[in-house]
Amino acid sequence: MNNRAPLTSIDDHQPSVRLMAPLCLLLLVLLTVVGCQSAGPKAVGSPDDLSSGTIATNLMQLREGDVLRITFENVTNLNATLPIPLDGSISLQLVGQVKVSGKTVAELQTSLIALYEPHIKSTEITVMRISSAASYTVSGAVARPGKLPLERPLTVLEAVMEAGGLIAARAKVSDVSVFRIENGKRINYQFDLKKALRGEEPSLFYIKPFDVIYIPEKTFNF
Repeated sequence: MNNRAPLTSIDDHQPSVRLMAPLCLLLLVLLTVVGCQSAGPKAVGSPDDLSSGTIATNLMQLREGDVLRITFENVTNLNATLPIPLDGSISLQLVGQVKVSGKTVAELQTSLIALYEPHIKSTEITVMRISSAASYTVSGAVARPGKLPLERPLTVLEAVMEAGGLIAARAKVSDVSVFRIENGKRINYQFDLKKALRGEEPSLFYIKPFDVIYIPEKTFNF
């Protein structure tokens, strides 16, 4: 008697093979989606990723209302301290109107050296921003809510600390909002400040001039 199991052909397994193929494809898609999800702040209404460190450079651009001090090492009578007016240009001796808004201090300094080279030789020009028109606002469960100057790049956590820090018993740090005007629309960036407090931020989120940071208060049920 022949007790061997009957041989099976490839055709006998074709239904299983056909089922496994779409399942493998679905698994691959799910893994791709999960891998692409960002752990950073969630932007409501905007697809842009604004947590890049390049924002730190943009924050340092000169703007209308900033006050500049320009000094000439060997020609002190050309020294000037002046605000940037609404048109973004300043008037300087020998060279006239100079567009400054949108430039960093370093860029303006390089530009002035080139502009003055035909007029004065071998002098060092130094540009300093002595006050900034840029500001931001912190409201909610912080020690000192209100408007604050933005004179250097600040992350959300640093900006909150400038406002006296969180009121620990009241602050709902898991649902912090940063409101920002972009292209005529108000965008709400939301994220969990607990991660920043633990040093677990996947990337740094820098605030921009005129942002509003809101730390909601916890809800207590009695």
